Amino acid sequence: MEQENLERKVREIFERQNFELKDGVAVKPEVSLTLGIYSSEKHTEKDIDYSKDKIFVDEGLDADEDQVYVIEREKEYDLPSFEIIGDIAIINDLAGRSREDVIEGILTHHNLKTILLKSKKLSGEFRVAEYEKLYGDETETIHKEHGKKIKVDPTKAYYSERFSTERKRILKQINQDESVLVMFAGVGPFAMLAAEKTSNVVAVEKNPEACKYLEQNISLNNFEGRIKPACGDVDKIVPGLEEEFDRVVMPLPGSAIEFLDIAFRSLKPDGVVHLYSFVEEEDFGHIEESIHKVAEREGISADILDKVRCGVKSPSEDRYCFDIQKSS
Repeated sequence: MEQENLERKVREIFERQNFELKDGVAVKPEVSLTLGIYSSEKHTEKDIDYSKDKIFVDEGLDADEDQVYVIEREKEYDLPSFEIIGDIAIINDLAGRSREDVIEGILTHHNLKTILLKSKKLSGEFRVAEYEKLYGDETETIHKEHGKKIKVDPTKAYYSERFSTERKRILKQINQDESVLVMFAGVGPFAMLAAEKTSNVVAVEKNPEACKYLEQNISLNNFEGRIKPACGDVDKIVPGLEEEFDRVVMPLPGSAIEFLDIAFRSLKPDGVVHLYSFVEEEDFGHIEESIHKVAEREGISADILDKVRCGVKSPSEDRYCFDIQKSS
């Protein structure tokens, strides 16, 4: 076993017991243990210092078994890709792999309460997938993203941590005291980050379950007064809002463009819309044409400031964000 891997495994053992490790010493109140960690890749039996409080070796070293802890080599697992949300793992496709091996492999490296297998893709009005429980029963969890707590049940409301980098990109563009409207807000990840910069965020979400978690997450992160949740249809709620916004975020790539006229009407002059859409083989033409047609109908100009790739839907189709600025 490589020395680095052996040290990692030892570190994990002590951290689970609330020790802090520094310079080969494990410390917690009233306890201090010197550690000896010797892998066969780097050491021989002669290198082992038996004066250490705790000694760890791998299976390749012939050491005094009464004085050392032997760390066995990890079994190598052929795992499918999976996403971890809080303490839940979500697998899209086993791709012919053994369920038992996948469960064992994931739990070897991650402390989780539930493993879900997606049985049906995102579908329906609220973009919620169907799942089979491979391990555990509880499907509600709290995920941490950029310092924010996101409470969610992925079987009831859509959330993916894979777009956290894109959400951070939007956050960097928000100025203090901007007014921000998040359409299709889900459980609130965009709204939470926006509230880090500004106290005027409106988050609109139609799925009652997602809206419930949105409200809980506002409270969980102490954003009462900074985020105003609105539960219902975008096309009914947004036209009734009594303000215009500096920025509108539209994270619904399948159909957000159908609501672009509402976004433009709710936007201040020179305001910016972040429109998400799926793009096949980087064919931007029809989407750009649709953007300009909507702007023309609304009697405004729309400048596409940027097109940012921020996800993959299929081998030929990617998720893009179009940053669009409105001008009269």
